[in-house]
Amino acid sequence: MAQNLIVRWSDPQSILHATDLLEGHRLVLYAIYQAKLSNARVLLVHVAPPSYLRSGTHEGLQLSQANSLRGYIKAKLEGMAEEFQREGVDCEPIVLDGLPEEQISRLVKSRSVDRVIVASRNATGVSRLVEGSVAEELIVGLDVPVCIIGRRTHPGAAWETPLGRILFATSFQPGSASAARFASTLAELHHSQLVLLHVLDSAGMSEQNQELAKYAAQQKLAELIPKEARHRHQPIRLVREGDPAEIIACEAGSMPEDLLILGSPYPAMRSWLLGTRIVHRVVAESRCPVITIKPTAATDDQLDSAGPEITLAHSRVEVEATAASR
Repeated sequence: MAQNLIVRWSDPQSILHATDLLEGHRLVLYAIYQAKLSNARVLLVHVAPPSYLRSGTHEGLQLSQANSLRGYIKAKLEGMAEEFQREGVDCEPIVLDGLPEEQISRLVKSRSVDRVIVASRNATGVSRLVEGSVAEELIVGLDVPVCIIGRRTHPGAAWETPLGRILFATSFQPGSASAARFASTLAELHHSQLVLLHVLDSAGMSEQNQELAKYAAQQKLAELIPKEARHRHQPIRLVREGDPAEIIACEAGSMPEDLLILGSPYPAMRSWLLGTRIVHRVVAESRCPVITIKPTAATDDQLDSAGPEITLAHSRVEVEATAASR
């Protein structure tokens, strides 16, 4: 187990705040809040589109427009950075040119970034296909945790308060132990209440098998809590039945100081277009920030070379063998 990596993710010293300059003030407040929790340095990054995406037919006019745009972006970022500085957070404004997902990925690696914060878009259908989403590209492409601020998250009540409840949702896929350790370490560090959640697909199960499945899920959740963990509050284990996105969004809490941790399986194109992917739906409805971790094929012992996996799906606990044995 790469405990040092888990600690880095839980207590980040370098946070990259990606902004398109259109999210409004709430994203800045959340970035400041998270930076102050771990005394992290913030890289405030805006990626300007590549020149071939900018309008302008005359080469001289296009260059003038590009310089004017860059000057505006730089001034805007510097103004935002001053707000971080006033709150005691070291902040470096950075302007890059190119495709956001590519430039941010390179910066994450070159500057040893421990966490990325980005706002979500909520487009669906054709606009989702044409415009894409930087947040979704980062979820899929980055090996560090990505914290997404959705449309319903509001930082006011969380300002200057400790990190509250940490909800970790899991389907018990390979890598769940590593992800659970991340959630547990984060909860220990901030003396937060750790809640472990599994959403059970009980469709077609008999009543007896439902009870067996719930019991098996409770046992698996207990096994995910590291034995060496010393939590101020006893971890809570929840097993629910139904639609995962609805249940997780509901359990994600009405308190802005909560934090939800879940995975980001690469979606099928149909789910991507319709916006039905669990991560997308949860982010859209959650009232608290959502941290996603890129799934990989790595086992827990391989965490040194690849990030942990938390694959969240409408899952089923297999209980037929258990039922047969009884």
